[in-house]
Amino acid sequence: MKKHIGLRKFLSNYYFIHGLVLLGLFSLLGYIMADIKLLALAVAASFAGAVCGSFIRVVDAIEK
Repeated sequence: MKKHIGLRKFLSNYYFIHGLVLLGLFSLLGYIMADIKLLALAVAASFAGAVCGSFIRVVDAIEK
C-alpha cells in the first residue's frame, strides 16, 4: 500500500491541526451568537479534521 507522504505530513502538521480547532471554535461562537444552523456543520467538520490529523500523528509515532 503506497502512503501519500506529502498529504500525511500536511494533515498531521501541528499548526494545521490547531488551526482547525480554532476555526471550529470560531464557528461554534458564530453558531451560538448568530443562530446560523449551517455553522454547526462547520464545527463538526473542523473538529473531525483535527481529530483525524491527530490520529495520523499518533499512528506515525507508533510506527517509529
